[in-house]
Amino acid sequence: MVKQLPPHMFILEGIFLGYLSKKKKKVKAIVLEVEQEQLVIKLPKEVRGTIQDYQFQPGDQIRCIGRSQVNFTTGVIKLRAYQVFPLLPPKDDRPAAAPPIIPIPTAATAHPTAAKQHAKVLICHKSGCQKRGGRQLISTLETILQEYQLQDQVEIQYTGCQKRCSKAPTLTIMPGKHRYDRLNLQSLPTLVEQHFCHSEQISISDEL
Repeated sequence: MVKQLPPHMFILEGIFLGYLSKKKKKVKAIVLEVEQEQLVIKLPKEVRGTIQDYQFQPGDQIRCIGRSQVNFTTGVIKLRAYQVFPLLPPKDDRPAAAPPIIPIPTAATAHPTAAKQHAKVLICHKSGCQKRGGRQLISTLETILQEYQLQDQVEIQYTGCQKRCSKAPTLTIMPGKHRYDRLNLQSLPTLVEQHFCHSEQISISDEL
C-alpha cells in the first residue's frame, strides 16, 4: 500500500524479503515487496542500529517511512528510510510495538548552530499583501510544515510592511534573511526542504 505524502516523502507497507549487505552482518538496505514489486530501500546508519532489534523474517509485514530521490538522467528512483517497523497481522488485537523514533533530519539536527538561532518564516500581515495571496501562502505553509513534522521547529512570524507589496506574495526565511517574492504556492515544499530538511541522498550502488 502506498500513501500520498509531501513531495519526495513516502510511506510503504509490504512484505519483508531480506537484507542487502556488502559485508556479513553489515546491513545496508532492505528488500520490500509492495504490490508485487520488489523495492530496495537504503538504511542510514541511525536506522541500521535499531532495525535488527525486530529480528525481521522473510514474509513479515512491515512499514517503511522515508524520502525518495529521482535521477532525471537515468530515470532511477532511490529510496531512503527513516523509520522501519513491523505491522501486526489484521486479526491480532495486541497493541503494536512502539517503533523506534528516528527523526527526519532537519535544520535542528543537521545544523546545531542554525537550530540555536531558531528558524522563522517572516510573512507580512498587512491587508495589501494578504489580498495578493498572503492568506493562501500562510495556510499552505502551515499545512506543509505539519506534513514535514516541522511545526514545532519552524515559527511563522507575522510582520508589518516589508516594503515589498508589489511583489506579493512574499516571505523571508531566517536565519539568513532569504527573501522570496511573487511566490508560486507549488514551490513551497521545495523551499521547506531546501532550508529545513537537510539530508544526504546516498544511492545504494554507492555503498553496496
